Amino acid sequence: MDFTPKVPRRNPFAKANILSVIFFWWLIPIFREGQKKDLEVDDMFDTLPDDLSGSLGDNFEEKWNKELKMSKAKHKVPSLVSTLFSLVGKSYIIGSIGIAIGETVFRISQPLILRELIKSFSDDTTISRRDQYIYAGGVSLTALGFTLCYHPSAAYLFRISMRCRLALSSLIYRKTLRLSTSAQHKTNVGAIVNLLSNDVNRFDQNLIFCVFMPLGVVQLIAFSYFLWVEFGIAAMTGVGCILILMPLQYINGKITARFRLSIAQKTDERGRIMNEIIMGIRILKMYAWEKPFSAVIRNLRKLEIEALTKRLHFRGIYLILSGSALKVIMFLTILTYVLEGNDVSADKVFFTSAIYQLVTLIWLYIIPSGISGVGEIMVSLNRITTFLTLDEKEPSEGYTASEVFRNPKNQPQVTLDSTSARWTATGMETLSNLNTTLSGDKVVVVAGPCGSGKSSLLNLLLGELPLQGGKCDIQGRMSYAPQEAWVFPGSVRQNILFGRPLNQKKYDDAITAAALLDDFKQLDYGDETIVGERGVLLSGGQKARVNLARCLYQEADIYLLDDPLSAVDTKVSRHLFDKCIKQHLAGKLRILVTHQLQYLPQADHIIILKDGKVVAQGSYDELVEAEIDFVSLMVGDDEEANSRKTSLVTLADEAKSKAEKLNSVANSSASSLPAKEQNLKAEKKATGSVGSKIYLDYFKMGRSPFLLFFAFSVFILCQLSVSAADYFLSIWTNAEHDHMKYLEQQEAINQSSTTLSSLLDDDNYLGQNTYIYIYAGLVLTVIISNVLRSVSFFSYSLKIGINLHDAMFSSVVRAPVKFFDDNPSGRVMNRFTKDLGSMDENLPPTLFDMLIIFAQMAGVIVVVILSNYYVAAPAAVVLIVLWWVRRYYVSIARDVKRIEGITKSPIFTHTSSSFSGLATIRTLQAESVLIQQFDALQDIHTSSWFIFFSSMRCFGLWIEIVSTCFLLFVTFSFLITQDSVSMGNVGLAISSAMSITGMLQYGMRQSAEVENLMTSVERNLEYADLPSEAPLESQPGKKPPNGWPSEGGIKLQNMSLAYDEKDVLSQLTFDVNPHEKIGIVGRTGAGKSSIISALFRLTEPRGEIFIDGVKISEIGLHDLRKGISIIPQDPILFSGTMRYNLDPFGEYPDDELWNTIREVELKNAVPALDCKVADGGSNFSVGQRQLVCLARAILRKNKIIVMDEATANVDPETDMLIQKTIRSKFADCSIITVAHRLNSIIDCDRVLVLDKGILKEYDHPHILLQMPNGIFTGMVNTTGRSSSALLKRIAAETYNGRRSSFQVDTLSILSAFAEENGVNDSGEKQGGD
Repeated sequence: MDFTPKVPRRNPFAKANILSVIFFWWLIPIFREGQKKDLEVDDMFDTLPDDLSGSLGDNFEEKWNKELKMSKAKHKVPSLVSTLFSLVGKSYIIGSIGIAIGETVFRISQPLILRELIKSFSDDTTISRRDQYIYAGGVSLTALGFTLCYHPSAAYLFRISMRCRLALSSLIYRKTLRLSTSAQHKTNVGAIVNLLSNDVNRFDQNLIFCVFMPLGVVQLIAFSYFLWVEFGIAAMTGVGCILILMPLQYINGKITARFRLSIAQKTDERGRIMNEIIMGIRILKMYAWEKPFSAVIRNLRKLEIEALTKRLHFRGIYLILSGSALKVIMFLTILTYVLEGNDVSADKVFFTSAIYQLVTLIWLYIIPSGISGVGEIMVSLNRITTFLTLDEKEPSEGYTASEVFRNPKNQPQVTLDSTSARWTATGMETLSNLNTTLSGDKVVVVAGPCGSGKSSLLNLLLGELPLQGGKCDIQGRMSYAPQEAWVFPGSVRQNILFGRPLNQKKYDDAITAAALLDDFKQLDYGDETIVGERGVLLSGGQKARVNLARCLYQEADIYLLDDPLSAVDTKVSRHLFDKCIKQHLAGKLRILVTHQLQYLPQADHIIILKDGKVVAQGSYDELVEAEIDFVSLMVGDDEEANSRKTSLVTLADEAKSKAEKLNSVANSSASSLPAKEQNLKAEKKATGSVGSKIYLDYFKMGRSPFLLFFAFSVFILCQLSVSAADYFLSIWTNAEHDHMKYLEQQEAINQSSTTLSSLLDDDNYLGQNTYIYIYAGLVLTVIISNVLRSVSFFSYSLKIGINLHDAMFSSVVRAPVKFFDDNPSGRVMNRFTKDLGSMDENLPPTLFDMLIIFAQMAGVIVVVILSNYYVAAPAAVVLIVLWWVRRYYVSIARDVKRIEGITKSPIFTHTSSSFSGLATIRTLQAESVLIQQFDALQDIHTSSWFIFFSSMRCFGLWIEIVSTCFLLFVTFSFLITQDSVSMGNVGLAISSAMSITGMLQYGMRQSAEVENLMTSVERNLEYADLPSEAPLESQPGKKPPNGWPSEGGIKLQNMSLAYDEKDVLSQLTFDVNPHEKIGIVGRTGAGKSSIISALFRLTEPRGEIFIDGVKISEIGLHDLRKGISIIPQDPILFSGTMRYNLDPFGEYPDDELWNTIREVELKNAVPALDCKVADGGSNFSVGQRQLVCLARAILRKNKIIVMDEATANVDPETDMLIQKTIRSKFADCSIITVAHRLNSIIDCDRVLVLDKGILKEYDHPHILLQMPNGIFTGMVNTTGRSSSALLKRIAAETYNGRRSSFQVDTLSILSAFAEENGVNDSGEKQGGD
């Protein structure tokens, strides 16, 4: 597929020394570049060898296969956990050592040193000045030691998490390529993309928490002992409170994980429907079905939001408990201690506060987050395990395929022996009791009516359709061209080579045989033209021939060709059969499925299928001698068919062809882009900082100013109450200290029996009970404001998510079709999955953390300055340095995060394209090439992700170093001003500064992460404000009358149409009279389908178009599109029910729906209106899907019918049915038929001939045929003498009034002619061409 490797750049980490690793100096080059310019993908360092997706995928796949075998032997479910542990377990343990040292050595020792430092400020201390400085230095050094241990280790653990994600992603993709056909119906592209976008990302976010669980136990035991020594039994109040809250947080985490599963399932379903909408957007717009599909997405989103609401509310409870716990625990501990008759002191209170800060951090925040995170990982692993254990494509019992010839003649051979097959074990039999042997240099034609099993037979040979009985033996390499052309994003050449090295002669032969040379001349860049996703820049015929050329380029002995001739015009069809199938592939075994029966006489062997059974086979002469009635076999048992007793039928000598794909209507003639836009448009990457406008627009999306004001008000109230509670502890302990000194002085005075008045005044002491009540009131205020803060904030965040998604979806579904041509589905899906998921689930708690921590920082700095105003100047310097470091980091992280987001999209597009072309990929044995490309795409993404998380840890490290310097300033400031400070102030200031050390780096990182996550908001806001089509509804006074159009008259005046500023239709002026039948013909790229685009205003034309006198540019799109029925070339069905596919608005009663189904002869295929329609209608044949589209047109009862080569992909039986239905049901309608097949338009009232977007001829077919050098005359003459004579006769009879236009009986004449002249005419045409 399309793959552009990154420019190599050596990763400096590979040769970094230990100091460079610890201090992240190896990142300096990328930081310097980021300050000079906006970083690009090629600026990223290469992925390290140990992190390469390919090697990780190979290693993990090997271990997973061993696990599968072991679990199968033990009859248990395979464990991804044990498999991942065997891959990265040892590395994870080694990486955890640094964090373990930091948590158990430096964290535990810091409060002990703080206690001694606070004691040294008491009046009766015995601690020397020198020891004071040692303790002061110790407080700062323990903070620095923890920082140097934690951040390099955390970076390494992030790398381990990344390896888990890479290995799982690689395994998921490899599994996708091996899915059996039945397994493909159990999953879909949306679910797979969700696994790759959301589920595997749980490792990046949560795996690091695992290390803290055992370390938390060690800390709790150590700190409990220290508290017992200080407080005795009172310490157990606080510890007990922690032990009570811990299970609550654990339960909360478990519930949150359960909601995560629910959210993931609902996101899967929404993603699946979104993918269907994106893939079928043109059909959706032409049917004017935006509203019902919007309702479906709205309902799915509502279910997703319900689960997300519950999850965020439980997240809020968790934050309430963790936010209020410290104050509650401190209050209960002090209360118990005081009630025991003890007096509080600064060293005890702030020693306890420092311990509880650490304990609550790890036990009420990190460990519950870890439990919740591990729960989410387990949910994701269960989902991934379910996917990885789906059935794989494996040879059925009785199926053998070998590239070695094992027959006496040493030639390719296919043998079917009593072969039966079905798609699912419980489904109906698809093929029954097939017996045949095909070998050597032969052209084998497989024919039969719609749904007879022709494509299923090829799938059986490919091993895609499981055998249920008999044998199937393949000898020789196979190559395959599918019926529905599969084109992936990339150049035409890349699509043909398909990962194989270029052999110029072989390549030239293949494209010549596939008749692509003339097409390459039409494309500005030839075979280097980027075709876009789903080949939007190619016509249907071009896509089919690119598929054929890919098939021819592969070295094979057996070529399976599924109806490639139906996609091209008569001349090309003859070329493909004679020059490609007969000549280029001479010496090979060629099995051709076709509806074009004029080629039967030239086949070496013919197989006629009906209802999955072989009803006739042999050479053409043998079948003629056996008096096989081809007519009844191929067009059904209708009255006309039974009256004919001939051995060959063809509706004319026209080759069936595809016009431009409906899904590329807007690009049918714009086959190339300007040079500056040759490559498929790159995804837009914003530059610079995320502006304040993005934040403002984000908060505006909540659309509730009152709730927003209330949320920020309670944020301020909560922080004021927290800071007041902290500061009050200092006041209380100082008051208790002064009161104790007063009591001691009073006791001394009493003992000395002196009458001297007291030197100390105790009038300001309020009493212990009063202090307890005040502190209790402050703690209660903290709890209440915490609750209000969480509820209001997350409620508002949910409103933003709901409104922004709705705005995005409305904007995307209303975007012009050009938007979908410029943006692959993977790119659009990335916005609705990964970006929306980040905004829904990650941004609110991250933003909440940032706001809380910044508020706490402000509170701490104020409290510290109130305790010692000498630190005001250092605090200002530190804040300036912190802000500078943050800006320096964010400028890099922002670019890297954007690059990370952009490099993620191609992974999804690659996966989506691969899933669509599994049969082709497997037949051409291209799995290894595509796996290498997938791994290379992952490596490109890894290069940016590695720099992102490394720079994040670097930022955290240096922020903590700066905050440690602040701690140093605060600590030593009290030593300098020792004579004027109290123990309470010292304890408050230093313990607060200690808390800010870890909190500050986390808050700064969260602020940077908020900005990174805001890039997702930025990308989503971009999609919420896309250029829109014209209004759906007409303006007052412009609305057409009810029943419009009532006649069906169409008039074009100087109408032009341009794609990418290049005219594809130029100054067209013509009219279509009411009830008139018009045919539009022209070569590929002439602009035929562009007329449809103009009529439906998929692309806004210039000039004027009138329908029944109404200027269509002045009315709403829905009023216009509902008045025109389209029968597309490529029928698209949406998953759901048949009722929904026919009548999404619920406008028609069941009786009318059933009558329509019977009219199109689908009664047998549709058991109930609520029968399930699989993704893309894959449980119906192409012909049946086309009949559903015909049924839609019948139901709408419009006066204008547009057919875009509606019978190009169907068999003669379905073709006859569609033609008859159109002629009978739409006799009083205006019909515009875009066609290459002249027999379908020869009896039209007029024919319009286009050439390069210019109207060349427009009149009755008979009049056009009087022009000997006319284009239309030339097209008729190329059909051969007999065919052209018949076509001219019919045109003359309709012109002279001896035959009515567009009548059913004309079909009978064409069939009768084919019946009488089919054999001879075939030979004649062969010579004539």
